[in-house]
Amino acid sequence: MLKVILFSPSGYVGGFLKTKLTECAGISLSGITRESDLDAFEGEYDILIYTASVTSARKAAAEQYIRDNALCAAEIMAFCKKHLIRRIIYLSTDEIYGLLRACEVTEHSAMVSPNIYAATKYLAEQVIRESGIPYYILRLPGIVGRDWGDNFIYRTMQKIRKQEEIYIYNGQKEFNNLVDIDDLAQFILVLCNKSDCPVSETFVVGNCEKIRLLELVEFMKELYNSSSEVHEEESSGRYFTLNVEKAVSYGYRSKKIKNIIYELKEL
Repeated sequence: MLKVILFSPSGYVGGFLKTKLTECAGISLSGITRESDLDAFEGEYDILIYTASVTSARKAAAEQYIRDNALCAAEIMAFCKKHLIRRIIYLSTDEIYGLLRACEVTEHSAMVSPNIYAATKYLAEQVIRESGIPYYILRLPGIVGRDWGDNFIYRTMQKIRKQEEIYIYNGQKEFNNLVDIDDLAQFILVLCNKSDCPVSETFVVGNCEKIRLLELVEFMKELYNSSSEVHEEESSGRYFTLNVEKAVSYGYRSKKIKNIIYELKEL
């Protein structure tokens, strides 16, 4: 039986993962938070799934990002070494690529002026890499599903539902910058079952298909029977799609983008 620790089990992603992992007969699950007394834990564990983060949506002070993202990662790695954890699964962000403009990004793409949140997530990645513990790092875009949230997809659907005007950038370009929480949870379960593999990997994770952004917005309008007027604007800022080939080679699969949007509409 795999002994798994989930950090943290009460957030949006962590809470859903807690439910999924608890249902797995081959997993014994424990949880920790930033408030946990780490010295109270005893014994060895197999995997730590690291979902905790102070995201850019918080608009927190730089000090908090440094403390809760980068410095916290160092503390958790010390905990992992003490308890002989054999694998870290760390949820990072595609925001580390910053203002990059490219057709798509891979695990080796350059970072261009990342914000403070993204910089501290990248520092946390480096702390994990230098720990010597095998790892899987997942660089993720906006996560959707199971609950109503606050990112580009949700905000666009909300405006369309309210018949408001929509302004989109790069409408004629391809889009796959979202991950459904069901797909993410399933991929994490796949990676948990590879815990004996000594190889460490970083994955870019998005949807397996690409769709023109304007087509996606028009589909949202159809679902809501909305008369929202859509205005296309060119942007000289951040743009890329996500190359998920490595993740797919490890067993990642995703729902069709329109199916994801339909499920969100039914929430």
